[in-house]
Amino acid sequence: MSVQSVHVAKERLKILLLADRMHCTPETAEKFTEDMYHTVSKYLSIRPENFCIKFTNEEIQIKITGEKF
Repeated sequence: MSVQSVHVAKERLKILLLADRMHCTPETAEKFTEDMYHTVSKYLSIRPENFCIKFTNEEIQIKITGEKF
């Protein structure tokens, strides 16, 4: 399995888990994540691979990694 295939599989699993926590379809969860990325990227210079969003029953966490300040 190539590194890119592993990354794609990992991202799909994240979306499925996110959808389960949000009680919505995987497509809705993916669209929500994309919309959040585009909103944040209006104000911060970030790349999609450095943007991570996590949901729990109590909170939403947005993490931006790999950026150098």
